Amino acid sequence: MTTPAGMAAPWGGTVTRMVTERENRVYEMALPSGERAALRLHRVEYQTGQAIEDELKWTEALAQQGFPCPRPVPTLSGDLVVETPDGLVTAVTWVDAEPLADRFDAGTPLAPELRRLGALLARLHTLTDASGLTLNRHAWNRDGLTGPDPLWGRYWENPALRDAEAQALVAARDTARDYLSGQAGLDEGLIHADAIAENVLCTDRDMWLIDFDDSGTGYRLYDLGVALVQFWQHADFADLVSSIAEGYAGERGCDAAPLVADIPKFTAMRGLSSAGWLIARAGPEDPRHRRYVDRALGLARRYL
Repeated sequence: MTTPAGMAAPWGGTVTRMVTERENRVYEMALPSGERAALRLHRVEYQTGQAIEDELKWTEALAQQGFPCPRPVPTLSGDLVVETPDGLVTAVTWVDAEPLADRFDAGTPLAPELRRLGALLARLHTLTDASGLTLNRHAWNRDGLTGPDPLWGRYWENPALRDAEAQALVAARDTARDYLSGQAGLDEGLIHADAIAENVLCTDRDMWLIDFDDSGTGYRLYDLGVALVQFWQHADFADLVSSIAEGYAGERGCDAAPLVADIPKFTAMRGLSSAGWLIARAGPEDPRHRRYVDRALGLARRYL
């Protein structure tokens, strides 16, 4: 097993603490320069080394254009990705700000922050289009969300589902697929694909997007839908949809009304995908399965 010290060695760094263990294991690392970095041990077999390099090239290009995101930190020998017995390891610059999730937990009003997040995602899409990058990443397209083998797994086979519920998710999948098939004009391109509140860092003035691990090509509206999935039961959900749509439209120079109509469908598709995501990450008796399928079913009933 590779120790944290061993993972940090190619950067000449020193691990000071483990920050989180979700999809990736993330450590805070002190570099020889005295600066801090986030050291990431990537989930085995989720992304190839080339896909991770492409992710880092994208964030480097974004950072060079002034977009607020971490940029890659190469090793002392100039490598972006290091292979270890326990998986691939990378490092990115440290962002000294609090997760948006913590601000919400502390009672910060949701709508203004989601309006800021909408504008941030719009900048992400605009700058990405201007960069002209084409990357080898996941495809959050019609098949990736509603095909026979979605990117995050067959959500209609989640072990917590009863027979009738599984059939309901198959019906929701088919409804979503029909919707996507009929929307030829939807904007597509590189997306973050995981802009949940834990992956947005902020201060009162600034906001950063972190953790591009799930990024790929796909529907731009999926980014907005994902950002709202944690708030689907909020009493003012409709207002939150309007807030993120207005922030996005204001930055992109488009009409917010069509976004307001379509975003909840993509929130529902994220709910479906998440019920599949957990299958490979938790045992069949894990109580989280029930929570994820309840959310998927609730979102499907409302918006698909």
